[in-house]
Amino acid sequence: MAILAALVSTTVAAQGQAGGGTPITTCGQVVTTSAFLTQDLYCPGSHGMVVGASEITIDLKGFTLRGDRSPLYNGVDDSSGFDGVSIKNGVVRNFYFGVDAFPDADGVSVSNLVASGNRANGIYVAGASTKIGSSTSSENSVNGIYVAGTGAKIQSSTASANGVVGIFLVGSSASVNSSTAVGNRDGGISVQGDAARIQSSTASGNGLDGIVVFGNSASVKSSTASGNDGFGIGVSGEGSQFKANRAEANGFAGGASDLAGLGIVAAGYSTEPSGANVARGNDDPAECDPAFLC
Repeated sequence: MAILAALVSTTVAAQGQAGGGTPITTCGQVVTTSAFLTQDLYCPGSHGMVVGASEITIDLKGFTLRGDRSPLYNGVDDSSGFDGVSIKNGVVRNFYFGVDAFPDADGVSVSNLVASGNRANGIYVAGASTKIGSSTSSENSVNGIYVAGTGAKIQSSTASANGVVGIFLVGSSASVNSSTAVGNRDGGISVQGDAARIQSSTASGNGLDGIVVFGNSASVKSSTASGNDGFGIGVSGEGSQFKANRAEANGFAGGASDLAGLGIVAAGYSTEPSGANVARGNDDPAECDPAFLC
């Protein structure tokens, strides 16, 4: 078995070197070129690895970076704010932040990543044009995925059982597609910014609201909110569009009924919202406000 493990490690290293990458072999290693992980690493009191340049790719190769939840030590640390960094294919767990790209780290891409059990946010990016795809962020103590910056795109990702919000985006022109937020202590999917687009996504069993947007010209389409303790889907802002959504059994906080949980709600507008949706079995018998939304 030892011989087999050595052969696998050698093969992975050779493949990475052939592609021009730098092997990541120790905790806290600073990388200034594209790099790849060669094995699982346990990193108590240390970053997993540190980004040292823009426009590089960090490929975890299916391995795990694991910390001991020490304050301020991150799995993948881009706290110098390098742009155009791609992080993919592995697990970051039990750090402070699983991924920390801050401040003004533009064009960061995260794909096929699991961020779990981290002391603060699972994935945290502050910068424009962030892309997060096919990733999972679960059981983190604060938010699952938190992005602050214009043009964030979340695709085919899941945030579950996090301590605050599952997917939390701040900035204009954000989009959430084919993603799921389930069982988070507070909100499921929350967006603050104009021109938000949420489509084909699901929020269920969250401790407050399912899907909520604060901003003008929001669009929520073909999405489902069910079993959230607050309302199902809500937008506060001008000119919102709700189309072909389903909101069911929301508003029963702790299993109790106070007749106050709507399925779909629009607020803070002078230009009326539009759309047709299905809302049923929510705690507030009105189901939708305004009523024509369902």
